[in-house]
Amino acid sequence: MSDKLRHVVERFPDLEEMIKQHSADNRFFRSLCEDYGEAVEILRGWEASNSGRRSKRTAACRALIADLEQEILLELQSRIDGV
Repeated sequence: MSDKLRHVVERFPDLEEMIKQHSADNRFFRSLCEDYGEAVEILRGWEASNSGRRSKRTAACRALIADLEQEILLELQSRIDGV
């Protein structure tokens, strides 16, 4: 499991098997997971920063992460529904 995918599994541990399977089968979903992992890593970097832009950047990262979480869950729901 890639580091980026690990972040998604950490966020949704009950869906681990489905996440792993869907990321292996679906390039778009795998890309969403990679984007999510990258956003989490960037957020952690900004949270540790002393930059004056820290507040604005962390807010933007959190918003992106929330959007990606919704997309990930929608993709998983589509898989469950067979769409």
